[in-house]
Amino acid sequence: MKEHILKRTILIVGFICMTFSCRVWNIHADTYKDGMITVKHEELPVKKGGRRIQFNHPYEMVGNVITNALSYIYYEERGLLKKKGSLRVFQDDEIKKLVPLIVQAFSAATPTQVVAVSSYSERMLLTDQQNYCILFISEHSLNIAFSRIHMFQTYNDAMSEKKRNIISKENPATINHSRFWKLVPSSGQRLEPDHENWLVIDLSDEMYQQPVAQRVGTVDEKIKMGTSELDTRLKRLEERMSNASVPKQLESTSPAREIRGESKIKIKLIILRELVDDGVISEEDYDYKKAKMLREAMSDMSIKEQLREIKDLQSEGLITEDDYNEKKKELLDQF
Repeated sequence: MKEHILKRTILIVGFICMTFSCRVWNIHADTYKDGMITVKHEELPVKKGGRRIQFNHPYEMVGNVITNALSYIYYEERGLLKKKGSLRVFQDDEIKKLVPLIVQAFSAATPTQVVAVSSYSERMLLTDQQNYCILFISEHSLNIAFSRIHMFQTYNDAMSEKKRNIISKENPATINHSRFWKLVPSSGQRLEPDHENWLVIDLSDEMYQQPVAQRVGTVDEKIKMGTSELDTRLKRLEERMSNASVPKQLESTSPAREIRGESKIKIKLIILRELVDDGVISEEDYDYKKAKMLREAMSDMSIKEQLREIKDLQSEGLITEDDYNEKKKELLDQF
């Protein structure tokens, strides 16, 4: 009888311990998601001067401070096909989703946990551009170390990556450089010694304490604010094309609606190319908008019409051969 009671007591105590452990783990191992963006706690060793450090966590991160910090993180590309100048790591739409997740994660992190961030910039045709980094507070400064910046991934890459991450945790703090990019410090920032992928940011700097500026960050915002006459220019260009002398035989066999529909994406790309030449938007902005239109602007066209359209756009130099081949493959898979 006593033996039976003892067994029941041990089982109950074991159950309580397991329940308590699970609850504690959930509190300190949260994962915060918004679409494809993931922010989570990771138990990763971070060393400075050969010694593992503990972090000033939990930490009350202020929304405007982390927004400004993420907005002023820049990098330069390396290699023969690199883009000129400094480029922003995080896009404005991406930052809007990241900030509340990062604030929440810092508020619950322990002194041994970093905040790991996996985010994706605008989807380009059949690929994603992935950023992966860890954030932590040490000596009252925000540290952010990257292992990936705008890394292109196909769907299959993403799936294999998820499987790999289950087996091993990625630790950007153990990396000191990348063959494809390097970070460029802004005001109030410095690189961790012997690291080109790790920024130390002084959050007390005036630039980060200010209210969030209404930046013209995304391509849509730049077009909307910097070129308010865009719609007028589009209409004017469409009218000019429709009023141009068209052979009567072509006019009788092809409805005007179809001609306008097939050429509308070309008109917009021509105007966007003008905006690049005028310095209103960058080449990166053009590529973003181009990819978006190739995904969305031809949805009302048949596959045959789309194949003709992208061939025409390539011949006009408005899309690259790689753009053409990617879109053609996507369309042929749907055929």
